[in-house]
Amino acid sequence: MEMDLRITVNINQGVPVIDLGGELDAYTCSRLRDTMIEVIEDGSPTIVVSMMKVEYIDSSGLGTLVGGLKRASEKDGKIVIVCTNPQIRKVFEITGLVRVFQLFETEDEAIQAVS
Repeated sequence: MEMDLRITVNINQGVPVIDLGGELDAYTCSRLRDTMIEVIEDGSPTIVVSMMKVEYIDSSGLGTLVGGLKRASEKDGKIVIVCTNPQIRKVFEITGLVRVFQLFETEDEAIQAVS
């Protein structure tokens, strides 16, 4: 049984927030990639990705985030992550991506950091 990925995009204080829920893996990461590209191409290269409701992430999900960051950087933007799930945070730590992405405990902290 494949868990789905729920994606919603909101604007918080002028910053796009991509809110994810479910599983970010090889089956679902293309939808996140498409969403990030759309937001960046629409003129908002700085994005907050909220992973508060993400239950699982694999290497393809991480690769998608890195790809999004690369594209955002080309337009002088950045991507920051909101995540409190210890298992998800551990994946970022083990892979060294805590040095690539800023991780925040709350959406408000993330918005302040990029504003």
